[in-house]
Amino acid sequence: MRRHLLPLTVFALAACLMTGCRLQEVPFTNVVIHISLPDEALPGGYDGYQVTLTNIATGRSQSDSTNAEGVTSIRVEEGVYKIEVSGVKTLETTVNVGSSQQTITQKVQISGLLEKALVIGETFEATIPLFVSLQSNGFVIKEIYYTGSTTPKSGSYYQDQYIEIYNNSDSVLYADGLTIVESTHLSSKDVPEFVDYPNDLIAGVLYTVPGDGTTYPVQPGKSIVIASLGINHTAVNANSPADLSKADFEWFDNGTDVDVPEVTNMIRAFCYSNTIWIMHVKGYHAYAIFKPEGSISDFVTQNTVNVMTASGSTVTRVKVPNSMILDGVDLGTAGTIGSKSLSSSIDVSYTYCDGSYIGKSVRRKVLKWENGRAILQDTNNSAKDFIPNATPIPWKVEEE
Repeated sequence: MRRHLLPLTVFALAACLMTGCRLQEVPFTNVVIHISLPDEALPGGYDGYQVTLTNIATGRSQSDSTNAEGVTSIRVEEGVYKIEVSGVKTLETTVNVGSSQQTITQKVQISGLLEKALVIGETFEATIPLFVSLQSNGFVIKEIYYTGSTTPKSGSYYQDQYIEIYNNSDSVLYADGLTIVESTHLSSKDVPEFVDYPNDLIAGVLYTVPGDGTTYPVQPGKSIVIASLGINHTAVNANSPADLSKADFEWFDNGTDVDVPEVTNMIRAFCYSNTIWIMHVKGYHAYAIFKPEGSISDFVTQNTVNVMTASGSTVTRVKVPNSMILDGVDLGTAGTIGSKSLSSSIDVSYTYCDGSYIGKSVRRKVLKWENGRAILQDTNNSAKDFIPNATPIPWKVEEE
């Protein structure tokens, strides 16, 4: 007859019970967490941030909130932990609008993370830096080079303009249907136009990436560059900062425009210009990206409106609902911004360059790096998110 052997642990437990011995206790550690806030989050205070410790081996979590000094203490079993901090704060931003100032409130998510913290001993203490978290985990505008450059003979050169769009997520996204939009309103105007359309951006330019939905994949941490003209401008103009010979797309206008056959043309869905489109070298416009739910031609047909400008003239334009906009940036030239084009829900302020034909761009800041992938900062506040007067670096990610 075959006997069933009990595991040794059962015999050990039984022996322990018979002799009155005590089981070994799991040691505990007092975890003290301090938070460090970025400057823009300081007005919201240090209190009320939730700190969560998750034991990587067991999956068990414990949480508590920070006090007014930004400190909390949690007692946990020794082990390796993921420590997460998060909170929502209402912050204020003051923006110059014409000769006056406007204060805008905005709710933002602020968070931080400490991975694989070895929690042992009587006390474990750490400071976790927090960041204003991303509002977007998809496509964002990485860089806009609109100022143009001068030629060695002091001529004006604008053919090297481009817009770069970045995949800020951790998944493959498709650029098919992605549409770049230029506002009709000029930021140099003191009075906002189109107040009858508070939920829309009134656009004078729409160019769309072609494709059937999965034609143009963009890997996480990669971008597409949409050029005015897809050539190496440094070879044509020694003062140009942009080699766009490997541009992914270019906006092309029939007629007098130059077409580079090696570069895929965007769909010219709508444009106020009867000839060619040039970005204003002083900024003065807002730029946004969105994807129509159907074809771009149907979208334009369904959203064409006649609007009156501040000068009193009536023009035909396209309204783009704010709810469809994936990302947007208000632009201008330093000292000349009078009013914004975008809703504050898209961009609470603006960014700028100091002049025209200076070979400079506006470029989004890097929030942090994860596994070799840059995550760009997106707090819906271009004054905080962008580097003004940046040196153009298409396809590259670089800190200020």
